[in-house]
Amino acid sequence: MEEKKRECDFALHLGFGIAKILLKAAAVAAAFCIVKEVHKVHKAIEKKEK
Repeated sequence: MEEKKRECDFALHLGFGIAKILLKAAAVAAAFCIVKEVHKVHKAIEKKEK
């Protein structure tokens, strides 16, 4: 019984670790997309001013 609890704790810890890494990757991807969109808007404003 104790061994099964230890296995579950390990699996839970591993799952949370993986989720944490995935959330960081998603945050980086979202930031990249935001910067890309801001750059597009900036270029469009520059074209309109010319």
